[in-house]
Amino acid sequence: MLQWPGRRNSAAPGELCAVPDEVLLVLSDTRLRAFALAQLQEEGYQVVAAPDFAAARRLLSRGLRPQLVVADLSVASDADLEALAGGGVLVLAVAGHLDRQRAARLGLPCVRRPFTVGQLVEHVRRLTGR
Repeated sequence: MLQWPGRRNSAAPGELCAVPDEVLLVLSDTRLRAFALAQLQEEGYQVVAAPDFAAARRLLSRGLRPQLVVADLSVASDADLEALAGGGVLVLAVAGHLDRQRAARLGLPCVRRPFTVGQLVEHVRRLTGR
């Protein structure tokens, strides 16, 4: 299983924790990634974007510990998603018609294509408790 290190929380020495309001976007569509990044930043989130899970793993191995990962199922393996969920990171799946069943099987909340960036932001708000 993949190990994804996190940042240390000064309130609980020695424990790893997610950074509140930090979102990692793993979206293969360049335009969608750019629009979602801009809108989430406008909403006050700290956002880091990656085009695929290889790039996401590099970010996570350097200490990124987001509260939420928005994951395009077309570029995510089950092992990647299970490692995130098993590490306590919230995952929002972005799924087309064929990937909806996969998201359900993995127990992930899902935003279904087609959708607007506003709908994606609303899902992020709900999952992060805003």
